[in-house]
Amino acid sequence: MREGPTSDSPPRPPAARSGGRTTLLQHFRGWFVRTPKEAFDPESAVLMDLRPPQPSTGVAFGYVLPLSSREALVEYTEFGRSVLSTAEYEAALDAYSAAIGLEDFEVVSSEQGVIPMTDAPFPTRVGRRLFRIGAAGGATRPSTGYTFGGASRQAAAVAEALAEGRTPIPPVPYRARHLAMDAVMLRALDTGRVRGSDFFARLFAGNRLGDVLAFLDGASSVRRELAMGLTTPVAAMSHSTLDHLWYVLRSRAGRTGRGLNGAGGSSPR
Repeated sequence: MREGPTSDSPPRPPAARSGGRTTLLQHFRGWFVRTPKEAFDPESAVLMDLRPPQPSTGVAFGYVLPLSSREALVEYTEFGRSVLSTAEYEAALDAYSAAIGLEDFEVVSSEQGVIPMTDAPFPTRVGRRLFRIGAAGGATRPSTGYTFGGASRQAAAVAEALAEGRTPIPPVPYRARHLAMDAVMLRALDTGRVRGSDFFARLFAGNRLGDVLAFLDGASSVRRELAMGLTTPVAAMSHSTLDHLWYVLRSRAGRTGRGLNGAGGSSPR
């Protein structure tokens, strides 16, 4: 039997990544709650609620995803350098539940997780017959944590390649300009130049929801991206953009210098 290609889609990327400048963590804990009376609208969800107290760098927000009129997932999420303790998540969820007027409820179950948010590259081919999709293959959008759309695009490309008899190398599911913008955003958050709550509040308030969601999933056009950029903290983001460009140029110059030295060139004295 001839050995076929293997698709590798572990739940999270390898712990050690190289080549990136900034790594943050999108970490979260959620409660699946049940109320004695109707408390939720099954046709309406609350996404990225910025009412929780904000960390000094990064951003914190809540979600309410109704499952029925008496059941919902209530979640607390942060972007930052380190995770919280379970007790800290529980306290944040208690406070957020009170903020949204949720008082009488039972916690049926809970979920907790961490998503790396990094501008480090993730190769989609790591062996002659080993390919990676999903989070391990770079399907997680570095600035948002969105993964499902990217993984779906990779899976569709792999299926098409196999059907046509081609090597099923999964594509990087985001455009280079989107990954560059993500690197700038991560740097702006990590340095504190941009307050995450301010950035996202302006982004959602100044643009149509459909345009923002398309941008978050990497499906927006250049024209819309430029228009959306004007609704964010322009000075701080411009500073971070120049900072990122300088970093990229220095990194390329360093690689070129090492390559010349490795090829027999002399090091500067």
